[in-house]
Amino acid sequence: MNITITCPQCSAEVELAEEDTVFKCLYCGSILKPTGRNRVQSFFISPKETAHKVGIALLRALKANSSKNLHIVERYLLYAPYWRVNGMLFQWVFGRKYFKSPGGQKAWENFKKLRAAPWFRTFPAFDSSKWGLFSLGLRAQVLKVWPFNKQKMGKDPLLIQQTVSFKEAIDHAQNSIIRQRSSGSTEVEMLNSELIGERYSLLYFPFYCYILTNNGQKSSLIVDALSHKVIKGNLDIDELKKNSSGDTIPYKPLNFIPFKCPNCGWDFPFTPHALIHVCKTCGRAWQEKGGNYVPVPYKISLKDKSIQTQWKYLAFWRLTGIIKSQDRDYKTLKEFYELFPLPRVLDEEAIKKRNISFYIPAIRIKNVRIVDKFSAQLTHSQPQFSESEIDTIEDLDLSDVWLPLKEAKEMAHILLFSMTKKEHKKTKNVVKDAQIHFTNSRLLWIPFMEKGIYLRESHTDFALQKNALELTAERFIHL
Repeated sequence: MNITITCPQCSAEVELAEEDTVFKCLYCGSILKPTGRNRVQSFFISPKETAHKVGIALLRALKANSSKNLHIVERYLLYAPYWRVNGMLFQWVFGRKYFKSPGGQKAWENFKKLRAAPWFRTFPAFDSSKWGLFSLGLRAQVLKVWPFNKQKMGKDPLLIQQTVSFKEAIDHAQNSIIRQRSSGSTEVEMLNSELIGERYSLLYFPFYCYILTNNGQKSSLIVDALSHKVIKGNLDIDELKKNSSGDTIPYKPLNFIPFKCPNCGWDFPFTPHALIHVCKTCGRAWQEKGGNYVPVPYKISLKDKSIQTQWKYLAFWRLTGIIKSQDRDYKTLKEFYELFPLPRVLDEEAIKKRNISFYIPAIRIKNVRIVDKFSAQLTHSQPQFSESEIDTIEDLDLSDVWLPLKEAKEMAHILLFSMTKKEHKKTKNVVKDAQIHFTNSRLLWIPFMEKGIYLRESHTDFALQKNALELTAERFIHL
């Protein structure tokens, strides 16, 4: 979805991609930071053709199939609010698959499967019991939208009032997730569905309402103002005139702030998808919240100086937490490895004193399964990095930070299922209802070295395919 906006600097009409966190004007070149992208925002879609032109075509079609005495006596442009939700659905399924053995006997095997796919829904944000359009379909993904502004929505538009609250929209979205069920050859034992990174927006969709007369009798028709198809629906136009929404913006407007470091005043590097911006001059990291920049503490994992190679620093959220199940809490690494055993022998006294950490990639990814597997490996191994706070990062090749902390915490819960072996009944019984109580969080850049098609972390020697990530720079700087 592209958002059509007016450049605050030169007033040109330009587009901002929905996933962009930084705006660059194609005309004047100014770079600004849109605010409020992590909140609910309101947009509208402009109608295609005027009510007059659509009415002429409608009347022609109706007269061809019915009475010649039809006349349009009133026409109205109205907007109906729809909730639009998009995110990424992660769904872990554990169970048994039944089959016949070579001897003809019934046999089974455990299975574990991850489904990760973009998730998108639209549904009415008003009382739609007498309305015939319950979803906008894929149109809401490809159409241009404008920030809500009643003055730009046409002459005297009528707005159907929003009655479905944000909380109700969240409940509706969660309840509409399709969950895999047991079938003839498959028995589902455990299912975990998580909607990650969901973004809610209120989208005002245009309709035309026509009041017609036929031999003195009045009737009304509602027409989709984009497809120009008649939809089923009843509307009391007089009641709508009385209760039409005013000029107040339903949710936060789209505003802009300078794309400059609040500490030193220098421009941030232009990274259109980054959520957290690191100043190359003073080394401070910042995130926009509530229309202002707030500092983000971070650390840099030190590279292995004995290895002469090129390094790329990938951003991770390191989250320290306690795994809480119905029966007990898992606080230390010793207790963690009771759930997720390691094949090697460990120093029990040492791991009794260590907390549990989750390593969540904060970079923008292309292949969810590959990155999930790497994150589970790294978390399972519980590495200890040598770290420092560096004043200047000018010479470091740092990846962008795309994943916010809130979503990183949701991903940590998914890792419990990623690390669970399909045949480990005890672990499955614990994680299916487990929650994580987080006690600390830190943004951490970890150095990786390039090895062919892989990026390899030197401390664990775990490798991650480069094409599983969306890296803004293909360069690797020798340090």
